[in-house]
Amino acid sequence: MTGLPPEMIADSVVTLASLIGLALFAQVLRMQQPRTAITQRFLFVFQVVAALLAVRLLQWLTGVEWIGRLTFAVAGLVPLAMLLVTETLLRRHAPLALKAWAAGGALLFALVAMLAGPDQALVATVSLAVFQVTTFVALTLLVLGRDRQSLSVAENTTIDRLALSLVLIVPLAMTDFRTEFLDLPVRLSGIAILAVCWLGLTLRRSDATQSEVISATAALAVGLVFASLCIMELAGLDARTTVQVMAVAVSVGLLALIFNQARLIRRADKVGRVLDVLADMRLDEHGAFLQALQTRALTSGALILDADGLNDFDAAFQDYLLHQTVVSSDDLDQLGDPQLAEQFTWFFRKFEASHAMLVSKAPFRIMALNVPTLAQSRQLEQELRIAQRLATLLAERGASHG
Repeated sequence: MTGLPPEMIADSVVTLASLIGLALFAQVLRMQQPRTAITQRFLFVFQVVAALLAVRLLQWLTGVEWIGRLTFAVAGLVPLAMLLVTETLLRRHAPLALKAWAAGGALLFALVAMLAGPDQALVATVSLAVFQVTTFVALTLLVLGRDRQSLSVAENTTIDRLALSLVLIVPLAMTDFRTEFLDLPVRLSGIAILAVCWLGLTLRRSDATQSEVISATAALAVGLVFASLCIMELAGLDARTTVQVMAVAVSVGLLALIFNQARLIRRADKVGRVLDVLADMRLDEHGAFLQALQTRALTSGALILDADGLNDFDAAFQDYLLHQTVVSSDDLDQLGDPQLAEQFTWFFRKFEASHAMLVSKAPFRIMALNVPTLAQSRQLEQELRIAQRLATLLAERGASHG
């Protein structure tokens, strides 16, 4: 790489780091949620962005002109992919005008990739920048203006982080559009992608709060920037080169965090999250068992509700839980009974829960727990059912001994 211009070296390192970070995040997401609709749409976004990064990196390193034109077709798909994810998270359709804008833009830039020549490169680049920025701004406004009461706390948390991602992506994405009139030292969208992957991975662990994660990331970024400034003074670098050194240091640092976090998640997924807690719990007393569930793992903060706390719900609600034992907010479309679905919708909204779990048949008691959207998986559902069976068995044993 010594024969390459400094701008290309910095761009290539940042882009390669973001490509690896995306692959690590996608691997974790696919491992834990291989078949959910939201996962498939997130993976589609990752595939589009990864394709864009790979094509762009290949064009820089080879200098082949037609590969550069191909980036317009791939980049034109990014806003459409983000629109699909936003619709899934909000559980409603975006305005028709926004859909037409995103789909029409994707088609237009596919045509640009095939037909535009070198003379139209500047116009195409500016047009792509305007298209992406306006779409991202529209999506941000759509997310911020949502009806929060119609979504669970877990869903609102996920969407808030998506909004934060969009706010982070838009300004840094503008640095990608380098022209003869705006010759920036390095493209920074890769750093935005790495930051989004890092924030996304933190959703999958329950042992750190959002403020702790952001504080730790900010401390790392400040440390790397300070180190880069020291290098500038020691090596006598100019401001432009220093910015490039900072970008490379921050991107490599974020990639290291992502790699470590993905490794921890994969290891935790192998041994289970609720199961490893069950192994350490007291299984001789029903109350102690429920208390442990309320304070540990992804079930922390769960509410225990008896019949007196469920006066808003009729016998059909209780009967359904007695037979199904665990009900998720994702199961509402499968209930078949509109009145029953309405009751469960109100239950999840009232108690800010994502799951209802039967913990005792006589007396009737259930647990309302809130699991973030991106932390849910088939394995977690199985672990919750195991915990539910243990809870009801302990309750029955306690009643027989009483």
